[in-house]
Amino acid sequence: MTIEDDIMISNEEKEKIKKDIVEKINSVLEKNGESFRLDNVNVLNKKESVKFMGNYRVYDRKNYDSVSREINSFLKEYGDVDIKSKKIRDSGMKFTTVSFNFEL
Repeated sequence: MTIEDDIMISNEEKEKIKKDIVEKINSVLEKNGESFRLDNVNVLNKKESVKFMGNYRVYDRKNYDSVSREINSFLKEYGDVDIKSKKIRDSGMKFTTVSFNFEL
């Protein structure tokens, strides 16, 4: 028996979840005039679960609350989500980076 046999989520389901997350986050960012776009959500196959992980940036701090509220409520549809944000100042640019992960 391989590890793949133990995992309850099919590869098709994983791809659909990843695609849904990327599309939803990018649509919220675009709607709020943000330039960042999420390319991919990473997947970690564990023995008992599958972990989804990603991160995005919000450049306009005035948008942060509404963007994060909408994205967080969408992500929470998948269950218990760990969300961390950090304000960054990098060579004159200011933005907030947000990382998220959850297990199914």
